[in-house]
Amino acid sequence: MAKNNNPRRLEQVLGGMAVGVIGLSILSLLTTLLMVFLGVDNLPVILAQLPLIGLPVGFLIIISMLVAAIIRRSREARD
Repeated sequence: MAKNNNPRRLEQVLGGMAVGVIGLSILSLLTTLLMVFLGVDNLPVILAQLPLIGLPVGFLIIISMLVAAIIRRSREARD
């Protein structure tokens, strides 16, 4: 029974990771835009660079979640 639960758990973990990474990136992007709009002079560099890294990583996590779902469904169809 634990073996059947593993692929779905993997998809849930990947989904949570994707939401976390993309959410943090969008929050960072909005914070940077707000700080620029308010005229803050000293912007933290990591705040501006985080969406450049986080959004592509989130996209790759979503692709890996899609691949895991396809593999799981093909295994279920065989059984």
